[in-house]
This record gives sequence, structure tokens and C-alpha cells, in this order.
Amino acid sequence: MEFGDRVVLITGGSSGIGLETGRLLSQRGAHVWLAARDKQRMESALRQVEAARRSRGQRCGAVLADVTDPVQATRAVAEVTETCGSPDILVNSAGAVHPGLFRDTENAVMQRLMEVNYFGTVHMTRACLSSMAARQQGHIVNICSVYGFMGGYGYSAYCASKFAIRGFTEALRAELRPLGIRVSIVFPQNTATPQLEYENKLKPDVVRALDDTRVMSPQEVARAIVRGIDRRQYVIIPGAEGKLLFWFSGLSTTALHWVLDRMVDRALKRPRQRQG
Repeated sequence: MEFGDRVVLITGGSSGIGLETGRLLSQRGAHVWLAARDKQRMESALRQVEAARRSRGQRCGAVLADVTDPVQATRAVAEVTETCGSPDILVNSAGAVHPGLFRDTENAVMQRLMEVNYFGTVHMTRACLSSMAARQQGHIVNICSVYGFMGGYGYSAYCASKFAIRGFTEALRAELRPLGIRVSIVFPQNTATPQLEYENKLKPDVVRALDDTRVMSPQEVARAIVRGIDRRQYVIIPGAEGKLLFWFSGLSTTALHWVLDRMVDRALKRPRQRQG
């Protein structure tokens, strides 16, 4: 895909996967706009995106928006459209996580993750959709997680929101294909982002013992995303372990459950062994 003169809007663009995807697309000649809630972090991120530009003619910018609010989502898209043109590519990267066993997780946490991860994706997609449909072109990229196709011990709130994104994206792909709009879903494994730093502070011992997949860099994930957009892929899986788990989930839910159950059993024994 030729990204020159394409307008890209990235939510959660002030850090992590969103920021690195913005930097790569800026290098490819796109007009990159970031949307996030933290003004200071977003200004720093924008400087990095601007420094990566292929030419000074690229118009990059940032808008403050809380994606859980449909009014703010609509206003953010309107601001980008007025300044630079309607977004050609939307990357829904804003997300939140809060590990913990379901019995210890308050309903407010369950609701918050659904609002950020799922409804944030819905609100931004809705705000961009009318202009994409009118032009019969566009690309929507939804960042999900490996916990969007498999259940993770200690991640009931997070899994629910990410499974919702997967279902939404599946239906969206079917509906938007006849309109000339492409859709992609990204299933990253653990990635070194501020979100992971926050997550690591809250993980119960069993979850920590289970979580031994390789931690990818946000640059690796961003390269996979841009490559996936280039190739017009629907499913984008950045890591080798993620690809293997996805293969298992497609092959047999029973087989995947057997593997995960053995991992949980071993992890549950570790705290008891340490106590002994």
C-alpha cells in the first residue's frame, strides 16, 4: 500500500504500540494524527512522529480525546477531518487491562475495561465510518490480544472486552467488505508498554507464574501491523507464540483447553512449593 498522503488516526497514540505504529507510518509518508487523553505524553509522542516524517509536507497532529465518550470521539475525528482531511486509516489502539481473579474483581473494573477496550473501539469506528463509506475506501485496524481468542487465567475482565472486540470486528469485516472498506484485527502477545508495567504490579502469583511468553517490543508489533496493512491481511499476529496459540484455538478448543489447564495446574503448584 502507498501511504503517501493517506490520513491515519491512531487512538492510544501517546505510547506503546500506538506510538510506534504512528512513527512507522510517518516514515512511510502518511499524515499521522494521534488521539489520547494525556496532553503531556501526547505532545512528546507527536514530536517523535514528526521527527520520523519522510517529508516536511506531511501534516501530523494530535487531538485530546477520551474514546469512552462518543461525543469526544466524534469531535476528535471532526478536528482531524477539518485540519487534514477524513481519516483513510483508523488504528484503534487505546486499551486498558486489570488482571485478577473474577471473584476478586469489582463490577466497576469489568465495566471500565469494556468501556475503554470495546466501546472505545466502537465509538471511534462509528465516527470514521460515514466518510469512509461515502468514499468507498478506508481501512480499520482493531488492536485486540491473544486473550481475544483464548481465555486467560486471571483475566476475566480483560478477556471479556477483547472477545467483544473480536466479535465486533468479525461482523464489521462482513458488513464493510461490500463498501470497499478493509478491516484488520491484531492479536499481540505480551508487549513492553506502559500498560504491561501497570499490569505487572497487579498480577497474582499464579498469573505471574503462567505468564512466561516472550515479551515483544512495541516496535516489533508495529512492524507487523504496518506489514499487515500493506498485505491487506484480516488477521495480524505479531509473535510466534501468538501464532501457535491461534493455530491451536482454530484446530480444537478442547486441545487448547488441555494445554492451558496443564499450565494452570503447574502454576498453581508453584506457590505451594515455595511455601513448603
